[in-house]
Amino acid sequence: MTRNDEAAQAVRNFVRVANIVSNLDTILIEAKNLSLTAKNARVVALRAGDSAFGFKPITNFIDEFSDLTIKTTKQISQLSSQLFSISLAVVRCSDFQQHLNDCAQYSDHKAISHLQRVSSLELVKTIKQLQSVIAYLESHFEDIQKQMRSAEYIAVTSRVEASNAGEFSESLQSVSDFITGAAKKIKSAISDNVKEINQLRGALR
Repeated sequence: MTRNDEAAQAVRNFVRVANIVSNLDTILIEAKNLSLTAKNARVVALRAGDSAFGFKPITNFIDEFSDLTIKTTKQISQLSSQLFSISLAVVRCSDFQQHLNDCAQYSDHKAISHLQRVSSLELVKTIKQLQSVIAYLESHFEDIQKQMRSAEYIAVTSRVEASNAGEFSESLQSVSDFITGAAKKIKSAISDNVKEINQLRGALR
């Protein structure tokens, strides 16, 4: 791969990481909205009294998985910062190695051979670090996917309970709809990130 190819690959990798970070913002916003929705639903359920008795514990579940999603997303954001740094290190190592290879074409000096070996080992080490962060990111995304499956289950349950809340049924039904919508957006953002990660992994092979 030429230096121009490497530069182009570096740009593509940074775009992928930027897309991941952007999708994380979407996940975090939706998770925070879910937390706010749980608080609003709790107020409505209290006003509804006994007619929304079954809805009250549901608001606690909404709070729990939204808080967990927020926590997981923040951890992923920190990993994404590492992804930026390590991606840059990979590019620099590759570029340095290419320079050494160019030099080796005009000189067989032992120092160049030594630097080539050192550079090659450093590049392998850095790529492994990047692959490790990518694998760790995937495990967090899997956690959020599980949380969203729970959210979808809760949305179905809350819709049933909302139907029994009399005059407050419509307000609580909107909570169920919001949970479904938020879970769908988060799952879509996770799916996009998994695709970006697969592209990153492919670029490192």
